[in-house]
Amino acid sequence: MTKPRNPREHYHREKERRANTAKPDSELMAAARREYEALLAAQATKGKGGRPKKNAAKPAVSNEVEDTLEDAPDE
Repeated sequence: MTKPRNPREHYHREKERRANTAKPDSELMAAARREYEALLAAQATKGKGGRPKKNAAKPAVSNEVEDTLEDAPDE
């Protein structure tokens, strides 16, 4: 193997060498990648974050919460 003449030639040789000797991902890495992509997909379905709107409707209190509030003894 001859020495590359300039950095660009060295870059292209190294890139070609690594492309030809690429190792397949291990099963652990593939499983981790699938888990990470699932995590990203779950966060994407939640919707966009950001500041709430000024006139947003207040969340309704369920009947169960109201019952527990009424049954609570006054202190």
